[in-house]
Amino acid sequence: MDIKNYYQNLPKKRISAGALIFDEQGRLLIVKPTYKDHWSLPGGVADENESPRQACLREVKEETGLSLGRLEFICVDYFYPKEEKSEALHFIFSGGILQPGQIENIKIPKDEISEYRFVEINEASRLLSENFKTRLPKCLEALQKGQAIYLEAGK
Repeated sequence: MDIKNYYQNLPKKRISAGALIFDEQGRLLIVKPTYKDHWSLPGGVADENESPRQACLREVKEETGLSLGRLEFICVDYFYPKEEKSEALHFIFSGGILQPGQIENIKIPKDEISEYRFVEINEASRLLSENFKTRLPKCLEALQKGQAIYLEAGK
């Protein structure tokens, strides 16, 4: 097999990225996608030839109108194939703390995001997907320690 065919036949993985973004009171920014039954972090799936960092910056901009200047890597979480979903890598970055002026300029695309909120961590845990409920405390601890982590299915 030549090298081109070798690479074309490798398994495909989904890659997505999201950002932990806070207000000055320490509340987490979450968004409600119109196509999901739960809330999410701003973020989404990486496009072809797009790095996780680039995907996170693009998706945050598309979903909130925010242009984040700097992202800090916090976590990568591997998900095994499950039902209709293929295996995936989900990257989490810190988008920092927003100033009031930045929050006032949040603009969501109503066809994709029905609303956004800044919530306390315990409320975020109640509203986010099951996968993220497991991952969130570990991401917050990694952020506090300044030490990135690797997870598999949130553990």
